Amino acid sequence: MKKTEKTIPVTELNSDYMIFGNKGNVWSNTAHIYKNFVGNLCGTPALSNNWARIQNITHVGCPKCIEIYNQLKNK
Repeated sequence: MKKTEKTIPVTELNSDYMIFGNKGNVWSNTAHIYKNFVGNLCGTPALSNNWARIQNITHVGCPKCIEIYNQLKNK
């Protein structure tokens, strides 16, 4: 995924978080932020293989996950 204003680099995620996405998320540049032992921040179930990680996607693009992550980061 190319970096845009609506994405954040995986390298900026805290160590408790990682990128997660199915094939559809890879194709649409909407990979999620997955919190270890909890799930995707937006509540979308993580039931597939992690294609975002398999395909080495470098930016998270789920708007809801980004919004929640930024709120958590600013606390």
